[in-house]
Amino acid sequence: MKRQSDNNVSQLNTPYVHKFSADQHRRRVHIRRCRRILLAFLVIFIILGVQIFQSKRTLARVNGNINQCQAQLKEERQNSRQLKQRIRLLHDPDYVQQVVRAKYNYSKKGETVYNLDN
Repeated sequence: MKRQSDNNVSQLNTPYVHKFSADQHRRRVHIRRCRRILLAFLVIFIILGVQIFQSKRTLARVNGNINQCQAQLKEERQNSRQLKQRIRLLHDPDYVQQVVRAKYNYSKKGETVYNLDN
């Protein structure tokens, strides 16, 4: 048994059909081109978005480091001020005598030292 062809319809060969076929082909090419352009823009948008996200994250990390360093600098400056104050006090003979007497139980000749427990 011979199989009948499903293609019983033939295309008309008229100028309208040619124009319609060409228009459809142009439309398909145009749609394909638009999709490729949109895909390219989407890829570029995603790449730039990732870069912006990474730069914001890096900026936040750097700002955190800056804040941490500023706090450390503030502590070091305060420590430096305290040490300078202590140096000034150590140049004062009365203060040095007071420290030596309190810390090392130093006394002058003929002087009696009394230690009182609180």
